[in-house]
Amino acid sequence: MDKVSARFAQLQKDVGQRQASAAALAPGAAGRAEAFAELQAAADALLAYAARVPDLRQEPARRATEQFVMWTRRGAAAAAALTAAGVIPGWVAWGWLILLLPLTLAALSAGWQATPLAKHRPHLRHRVSATLLAASTLLLSAVAFGAVSAWWVIASLAAAAATLATGLPDDPKESSK
Repeated sequence: MDKVSARFAQLQKDVGQRQASAAALAPGAAGRAEAFAELQAAADALLAYAARVPDLRQEPARRATEQFVMWTRRGAAAAAALTAAGVIPGWVAWGWLILLLPLTLAALSAGWQATPLAKHRPHLRHRVSATLLAASTLLLSAVAFGAVSAWWVIASLAAAAATLATGLPDDPKESSK
């Protein structure tokens, strides 16, 4: 049993015990009002915890998404930097840097730290966006080095556009937070 379920069961047990002790007191008995106040407080604590359960269950996946996005962005930035470095010995033409610059900026936009994701928001789209960014960068690097046909630039640009589409916040207010 995980921590969330164990805590929820413990709070349910506490409410049950307080309900039993409050029900055992006769009407008008001394301490009955206090017993019902304790029952009310225990029930409030259970309801407050129950409202947090979905977020608590999603927290491990949310942290995994943050780490995945951070490392994928780092990898995309490293691939872009290595491709840009290929210009120096002449392995890559200067013109490829024009297409590589937006991908590098996208990879570096969040910095090198794991950015916390907003609670109550879907986080799996961040994984998709990071994967598309890495795929776009790797495809463009492969084209720039001549490993694949130049027609693959279209796929790279499509992946970059999809990265932008999936990486945008659903709510304009989210981007200001």
